[in-house]
Amino acid sequence: MRKLPETIQPPAFGFDKPAKERIIEASDKLFRLLGIRVADSLIAEDAHSNVDTFRKFFGDGEPLIGRFVRSLIAECEDYWRGLAAEHPNDPASQLRWWLALEEDQIGYMAEPRVLLSRTAAELFETRKQQHPLLREIEEFWQAERRRVVGLCKAAGLRDPIELADKLLLLVHGARNERGAYGRLKPSRLLRQAGNEFMVAHGAANRPVADHASDLD
Repeated sequence: MRKLPETIQPPAFGFDKPAKERIIEASDKLFRLLGIRVADSLIAEDAHSNVDTFRKFFGDGEPLIGRFVRSLIAECEDYWRGLAAEHPNDPASQLRWWLALEEDQIGYMAEPRVLLSRTAAELFETRKQQHPLLREIEEFWQAERRRVVGLCKAAGLRDPIELADKLLLLVHGARNERGAYGRLKPSRLLRQAGNEFMVAHGAANRPVADHASDLD
C-alpha cells in the first residue's frame, strides 16, 4: 500500500504564540472595539488565557493601556507622514488633503486619531487626578497643532496660528461628532468650511473635491 504523505498539523487556534503576546494582541483588539475599560477577564478569555496569567504579566492592566495609547500615537504620526508624502513641498494641498481625509466616513470610528480622542475621554472620566497618559496624548496634540501651524506658515497664509486653531476646531469637532446626527451630519461640510477659512486667510480658492482621492 502506498504511504500517504505526512501532513503538518497547524497549532491549535490561539495557542501558536506565548500567552503574554496573545494577551497584548487581545487587549489591542478589544480596546479598539470596546474601549480601554473592558474587563480584564474578557481580555484573558479572548487571549485563551486566564486572569491569573493576565495579572502576572500586566498587573492591573495599566501597562496594556499605556502600550495601546502609544501605538495610537505612533499610527497618528504615520498618518501625518503619509499626508506629507502625498503632496511633498505643497503645504496648502497637504492641509486640504487632511481636511478631506477627516471628512471621510468610511471606517472612521476605527481610525487611530478618533480612537485617541475616545481614549482620552475615558482616561479623563475615570480619575479624580489627571492620568499620566493624558499628558502623552496632550503632547501629541500640541505637536499636531504645531504641525498645522507650520503648514499654514509654509503656505504663506495670514495669521497662521489663528487659522490653524480654526481648522483644528473643525477637525476635532468632526472627530467627536461621528454617528450623532444621522445622514445629514455637520461634518459633511468639513472640507468646505476648511477651504473657506483658508481662502479668508489668503489661500487660492480651489473647488472642494467630492472624494479625498480627487485632491491628487
